[in-house]
Amino acid sequence: MKTLTFNRSDILSFYDLEDYQREEILSNYYDNEEEASEDSFVIFGVDHIPLPLSMFIRCDNSIWDGVYGTSYFSAYFIKLNRDCSQALIAEKYC
Repeated sequence: MKTLTFNRSDILSFYDLEDYQREEILSNYYDNEEEASEDSFVIFGVDHIPLPLSMFIRCDNSIWDGVYGTSYFSAYFIKLNRDCSQALIAEKYC
């Protein structure tokens, strides 16, 4: 696998996101604001794309804590710090 890009992000609540990010989250992942407010998010890339933590699937790997597949050949990988207040997110592809 090759890494396209990676960055660090704080773990944010729905209300910590900017207005345009909340609109993007609601249009892409949730039916209503109540569902979105129950989740946490990380911000990825220079475009500041919000990714819900609930989309990541826990993996039994010594390097990564979770994976969020976006296609057959690409995925986001996440590694949380010890107190789960920040995350390292990497976009990888085959």
